Amino acid sequence: MTESGSAGACPFGGAAAGGRSAPLPGFRHIFGEPVPAERFQVDGEDPRHSPAALATLRRRLRGLATLMGARPADAAENPNLPSGYTYLLQFAAHDMVSTSMAFWAAGGGPADMAAPGIANTLGAPLRLRTLYGGGPGACPFAFVPDDARDQSRSRFRLSAYAGAPDTPASFRDIGRAATPGTLGNRGGFAGAGRGEALIADSRNDQTVLLSQVTGLFQMLHNAILGMIPAPTTLPARALREATAARFAVAQEATILVFRSVLRGDLLPRLLDPEVRALYDNPAPELLEPGAGPGMPLEASHGAFRFAHAMLRDRYQIGGFEDATLVDVLRLNSSRSPNSVPLSRDWVLRWSQFFSLPGRPAPNFSMRLGPRYTAMLLGDGLFDPIEAGDPAGVAFRDLMSASLSGMRSVASLCERVARARPVLAARSPLLADAAARRAALADWLAHDADLSLLAPEDVAALAADPPLPFYILFEAEREAAGERLGTLGSVLVAETAYGALTRERLASEGEGGLAAALDRLCAAWLGDFRLPDPPLVQDMPGLVEFVARRLDLTAAQPAFL
Repeated sequence: MTESGSAGACPFGGAAAGGRSAPLPGFRHIFGEPVPAERFQVDGEDPRHSPAALATLRRRLRGLATLMGARPADAAENPNLPSGYTYLLQFAAHDMVSTSMAFWAAGGGPADMAAPGIANTLGAPLRLRTLYGGGPGACPFAFVPDDARDQSRSRFRLSAYAGAPDTPASFRDIGRAATPGTLGNRGGFAGAGRGEALIADSRNDQTVLLSQVTGLFQMLHNAILGMIPAPTTLPARALREATAARFAVAQEATILVFRSVLRGDLLPRLLDPEVRALYDNPAPELLEPGAGPGMPLEASHGAFRFAHAMLRDRYQIGGFEDATLVDVLRLNSSRSPNSVPLSRDWVLRWSQFFSLPGRPAPNFSMRLGPRYTAMLLGDGLFDPIEAGDPAGVAFRDLMSASLSGMRSVASLCERVARARPVLAARSPLLADAAARRAALADWLAHDADLSLLAPEDVAALAADPPLPFYILFEAEREAAGERLGTLGSVLVAETAYGALTRERLASEGEGGLAAALDRLCAAWLGDFRLPDPPLVQDMPGLVEFVARRLDLTAAQPAFL
């Protein structure tokens, strides 16, 4: 969920601009519109409407962000979450919300200063709009012409890695193009680098790891498309209809696999098992069964920010043993156009990011907790919002959440405790406001010389903490950082399973993935069935399916 309109977009987080009480277009609040007392406040005032409260908020969040930006060098890895899930989570988040401007970028001040036109610009979530955009008609640059006359486009465009032989196995990078006005001089004419990523959602080229996750799903589409016979000589109208049907099956099959992986792999790794059990069934026990459209601000600006804490300092990537996070963040079309398409050494070996059978252990993500890597403070990556603000992602996350008008942590805990008393009984942080404040105050006061937070600041933040900070604090206290705690799990589950339930595909229904794929083919292709259906429930299975179908099992550089 990227911050559009900012010079240094966060690797995950995005926000809209504040200054009004009702949610902006495309957003809503979980549990309905909160009254003022249920919203995050600063000493009893809304910082969107009070310059004094905004100034106090900024000072306190500077101190909190300084504490959160000081992850120790010996921080523990998370054996439950190989690092590939960090970037799969980012890809999935991009498929749930796309915000036109950040709250912190718009400034947050009085209501009449709110920036116009701020909205969640994404429509139906978890339908891979982040991959397909509006399809070949709306995003032709993302697809390859089906024939020399370019009468239709069905297959995703990929680029060969730099210096690669001209073989199908060499196309392992997202499509990239040289265009006038971009930096560098590689790409065919002077003054133009490969400065354009030819993908439907440019956010998916923020890092070299996210772009390759994107490319992996593009390869999945291409592999499924390759199993469907291409139409031969037909009258013009029949050819258009057959081509459209072929693309529709490949697209929906890819979405079905994506959703299968979310249900079977990603969400089980993220959520508290007791919370997941309430949602992962044909009739999930949603707290908001009749929720209207829109992304809950408490998810997009609060709970989902936890992924920033998962980022490692260094990765083993392809031919690199010690690639830094700074390298990962800088290697894309916009920051480094002369370094793309990717070199051979940057092409991922997927066993380095997901646990594949018979392969060495992958890079693991870091345990969840209220601390971010100091590498996010790097020059030019995530600069201070204003003079005196700390650099990095933590301050941006905190400001975006605090200026969104979302529900307070206390309000959320009270609502969940009333609706889910059994869960509350397992979570003292959720059920006992005094215990929650005491635990938070103890953490917030642990290094006053670094944070410069006065005792009254600590007490105020403990009583009304910004939601992104609290979600990480809870995960560390309740789950040793291996997964989310109770409130974080409820917010993520309510949002993700709610979207999967309310936005069902036509092919979904009884019988699981295999039956859905058969129904899909029957609807578009009559008696034809995929000869090797992608019956995939996890990322290792997806990687192995793509390797088998695209003949990448023994590829060099290695794919598996």
